[in-house]
Amino acid sequence: MRLRTKGVLAGFAFLAVLFPAAFGMASTPKGGALTGKLTVTAPPRKAPPANPSYDEYGYSQPAPTSSQPPLPEEVVIYLKKVPGKYSPPKKHVQLDQKFLQFTTRVLPVLKGTTVDFTNHDPVYHNVFTNSQLNKFDLGRKKKGETASIKMDYSEVPVKVFCEIHNAMKAYILVLDNPFFTKAGPGQTYRIKGIPPGTYTMVAWHDYWQPVEQKVTIKRGKTTRADITLDKIQE
Repeated sequence: MRLRTKGVLAGFAFLAVLFPAAFGMASTPKGGALTGKLTVTAPPRKAPPANPSYDEYGYSQPAPTSSQPPLPEEVVIYLKKVPGKYSPPKKHVQLDQKFLQFTTRVLPVLKGTTVDFTNHDPVYHNVFTNSQLNKFDLGRKKKGETASIKMDYSEVPVKVFCEIHNAMKAYILVLDNPFFTKAGPGQTYRIKGIPPGTYTMVAWHDYWQPVEQKVTIKRGKTTRADITLDKIQE
């Protein structure tokens, strides 16, 4: 029985090395984390005028549409020049059209990511950008049609429009590394697994003035860096 007990204990010890979290043991983290609260004291964005309705080809009609849900204000927090090679995700991300607007106002992606654009409206959309690096013009797409674009080049931001509905705007931030996130006013952000070092952190918004600040990341530690956006862009 003693030999059997020793064998069982040895087996548990071996498993604990392989799967430390399952046995309540904290594994040594390879990087550090960055967290903080996002505060906005800048004036709020002015509400856009109500959209008119459109026929199936996207041309304006006199009757107003039903109210559309407002998009939340989101700020992208990301780090510049983090060393390393980072492969884009195989899974596509979405920037769809619904209620005569894009489903998000700002979309951060890792360079090389494929973005799907699906039209959910009963009218045509023609999504395009005036970017010279990540050029695309999807042409007119009816409800249910999807077009996919690979974002090959780093660029902040890629401005996205609809050729038919000039009130529609969105921004794609094509970034060099995966250490980014989004947060709204009053929310707490968190980015994990960052290699140790000193970096420039950027808080980017399309209406409020973006801000930058230096942050130092230490292995196994969490760095606190609160952010305040207090100006609108001129």
